[in-house]
Amino acid sequence: MTKSNPPLNDSPVTDTHRATGRHHRRWSALVLAGGLAVLSACGSDNSAAEPTVAVAAPVAGSVATRFNVVVSDPPIADLVTRVAGDEVAVKSVVPVGVDGHTYEPVPEDARTLAEADVYIENGMGLNDVVTAFAITNYPSGTPHHSLSEVIPTSEVISTNTAEEIAAHGHAHEFNAHFWPDPTYAIMYVNRIAQVLAEFDPTDAAGYVERAAALIAELQLMDAAFRASLATIPDANRKLVVYHDSWSYFGRRYDIPVIGAIQPTDFSEPSAGELRDTIVQVREAGVPAFFGSEVFPSDVLEAIAAETGATYVADLSDDKMPGEPGTPEHSYIGMMLANTRQIVSALGGDPSALDTIILS
Repeated sequence: MTKSNPPLNDSPVTDTHRATGRHHRRWSALVLAGGLAVLSACGSDNSAAEPTVAVAAPVAGSVATRFNVVVSDPPIADLVTRVAGDEVAVKSVVPVGVDGHTYEPVPEDARTLAEADVYIENGMGLNDVVTAFAITNYPSGTPHHSLSEVIPTSEVISTNTAEEIAAHGHAHEFNAHFWPDPTYAIMYVNRIAQVLAEFDPTDAAGYVERAAALIAELQLMDAAFRASLATIPDANRKLVVYHDSWSYFGRRYDIPVIGAIQPTDFSEPSAGELRDTIVQVREAGVPAFFGSEVFPSDVLEAIAAETGATYVADLSDDKMPGEPGTPEHSYIGMMLANTRQIVSALGGDPSALDTIILS
C-alpha cells in the first residue's frame, strides 16, 4: 500500500539539522565555485547483456585524516567510505555483525560521536534510540543528514492500520528499509556526495567522481539482479520473510513480500502468530522462506518442519558478509549474497550474478 504524501522522517531531526554557533573544526570552509554537479539518480534498466561489477577492496596504509564522518550503521558506512575516499575517517555507531534495528548505544559510541564533524543516518525512525543518542553526543552544530529524505514521498510504502503494521513486521508507520533496492542506494550515494561536498568544497570534484564510479557499479548490479531474478518461476515469485526489510527490493524486481513473521516489537512470535504463519506459508506454496543471521529463532525451524518449505537462515539487510577489509564485506557484497540466496531458493538461475566480480 502506498501513501501519497507521508512525512519522510519521524526522527527528531531533519536532513539539514544544525545547532547554531559552530563551524567546521579542522579547516575553514571555502566557497564552492561553479556549484556541485548533481549526479543522476538513474533507476532505469541497464541494457548490457553481460554487466560486470568490479568492487575495489579497501586500500591499506596510513593516510592523514581531514575530518570524521559518523554514520548510523555498516551498510551506509560502506557507501559513505566509497564516496569519501581515503582522507576521510568513517565510523559506524552500530558495530559490524550487530542488528541495527534494535541496537542500543554504549559509552564507546559516545566517544565516537564526540569526534563527529558530520553525522549521516538512514532516518525515518529506523532506530530512534541511535538517532537520539547521536544528537545528545555529537558536538553542537554537527550537520545531521537523513538519507531517507531523498526518497520521493509517492514511493514510500506505508502501513496505516494495526493489521498492516503487523503484517509488515514494523513498529513504525512507514517502511524505512530503502537501501535493498539498488535504485534507492543510488539516490543515497548522490546525496552522500552532496553532503560531503557541502562540508568540504575543496574535494567536491573527488566526491562527485567517486560517487559516479560507485553508481556505475550499482547500475550494473541492478541489471544483473534483474536478469537473475527474472528466471524465478511465476508460481514462486513471492517472499515470506522474518523481518520485512525487503518490500522495496520486492517491488523493484516484481517479487512481492506477502508476509513477515516477526512481531512489531521484535519479540519471538506467539503461538497464534506461529500458526498463522504456517497457514500463510502453506497457502502461498512457496518453496522457501527467509530469516536472518541477526534474528536467530527456533520458531523458523518449526515453520519449516510444519510446511515443508526450506528455511533460508541468513538473508541480511545490515550484516555484511566476510571479514572487514575483504571485497565481500560491502554493500554490494551483501546484496549479491542476498540475491543469490533468493534466486536459488525460489527455483531460479543465479548464473547472471556471476558477472558481478568482487575484487
